[in-house]
Amino acid sequence: MKADSSKAWVVAIVLAILGFAGVQVTLYLSYFYTPTQVTPGTLWVVTPDGGAPISLYESYRIFFIHLPSAYATASCCALTALGGVLLLLTRKPVWESLVVSAAEVGLCVGALVLLTGTLWADYAWGSGRLGSGWNWEPRLTTMLILWLAFAALVVVRRAVEIQQLRTQVTAVYGILLGPLYPLVSKAIEINQTSHPRNFSDLMSAPEIALTKQIASVGVLVALLALVALRVQWNELARQIRMERSA
Repeated sequence: MKADSSKAWVVAIVLAILGFAGVQVTLYLSYFYTPTQVTPGTLWVVTPDGGAPISLYESYRIFFIHLPSAYATASCCALTALGGVLLLLTRKPVWESLVVSAAEVGLCVGALVLLTGTLWADYAWGSGRLGSGWNWEPRLTTMLILWLAFAALVVVRRAVEIQQLRTQVTAVYGILLGPLYPLVSKAIEINQTSHPRNFSDLMSAPEIALTKQIASVGVLVALLALVALRVQWNELARQIRMERSA
């Protein structure tokens, strides 16, 4: 048992090192490798009032954090759902740790999505004042609901004192979190006026496409490292509680 735990810690630490390196490479490429403008008129979004498109210029560089963070949030939804199903089937504590850890990390990366998206929107279609780009469109609103759902899972399970009931609540809530990100993804098709529907023009430059791919992989590895570390930490905390109550 101790040998398996040691191997898990080693895997988590290796993932953390790789994820940290990937994030550093992403930051370097996004600032020093990608161009300011691909070709005239391609880096733009439409203003919410239907006015003329606005060039993004330097502001689009936040995209290399914003989009991978959204992918990471989607992965956390998948992990909570997977952990919830396995927890109901096996009742093993490690799957409860997975659900909780994925929700905790999802809470962090979801906040990063909201923060970077808001900062980007403030420049792209807002007035430049903090918060001016938030307009309660379906994509933004559903993302906020998803973030609140992650927070609710963490809070609600702590409010349940009976262990068996807490495990059941964690499993069911984790499963229910799974479909929320597909809802966020589809929300862009509903009455969307400002958030870009796709980034096909943005991806036309090979430097941007390459940086986007590296950013996605780097942030995903960093996400896996955070989840793995939190699982190990939660398992360690559970073992300590068991020893104290023995």
